[in-house]
Amino acid sequence: MTFEGRSIAVTLGGRTILSDVDFTARAGGITAIVGPNGSGKTTLLRALCAELPHGGRMRINGRDVTAHSASELASIRAVLPQSVTLAFPFAVSEIVQLGQVARAATPRADLPGRVLAAVGLVGYGARMYQDLSGGEQQRVQLARVLLQVWEPVVDGAPRWLLLDEPVASLDIGHQLMVMRLAQDYGARGGGVIAVMHDLNLTAMFASHVVLMRRGRVAAAGAVPRVFTDATLSAAYGPALRVNSAPPDGTHFVLPHSAA
Repeated sequence: MTFEGRSIAVTLGGRTILSDVDFTARAGGITAIVGPNGSGKTTLLRALCAELPHGGRMRINGRDVTAHSASELASIRAVLPQSVTLAFPFAVSEIVQLGQVARAATPRADLPGRVLAAVGLVGYGARMYQDLSGGEQQRVQLARVLLQVWEPVVDGAPRWLLLDEPVASLDIGHQLMVMRLAQDYGARGGGVIAVMHDLNLTAMFASHVVLMRRGRVAAAGAVPRVFTDATLSAAYGPALRVNSAPPDGTHFVLPHSAA
């Protein structure tokens, strides 16, 4: 099954941000949205979440998004924004349990602890959210959205994680941990859509890539199709070279020397 948009267009403040974007993500893997700053990555994700007024149509698991109630959508997909600002103090456990509120299923007492363990925060439940580092706060928010759609498949239909720069403020160890969590979610039948800046992590984990440039899709497909010298250089500006490193042939991207 898929999460797809057709002819998506977004205009904000009189400025066109997205124009005639077609997008398809398939359950069973990670679809990464990449591109330079200002290319429309986050705007596309927010349009897919129906957080912005937009033209075009979106379908999730074959059904128009507008046909779902808010509670139905919350039971099908969970959204991790770039940042979350809280006006009042909360314990970590209270933040995580907000994901339990959005679940259609009966709350389970074991899940908050399990999701905290999954993001490397065992024993953090009683700590105050505002006392954590930025990276720890980001992982608490990830735990919240994981709890919301903990089971990747329900009644034969996939559920979806929509992640906006999920590794932006994390060290490399936690970046890999988060990407492996997303990869495992896809491997168990769920769908993951992630806005990414790190091209090398994208090459390691993404099953499908959508490259944005100036509010349009510049290229889409598997990593070897999208990650070419010419395609990436045209999108990002500087000359980039795509290489493969032994032993497994994983692609990686390095800028050329200015010399």
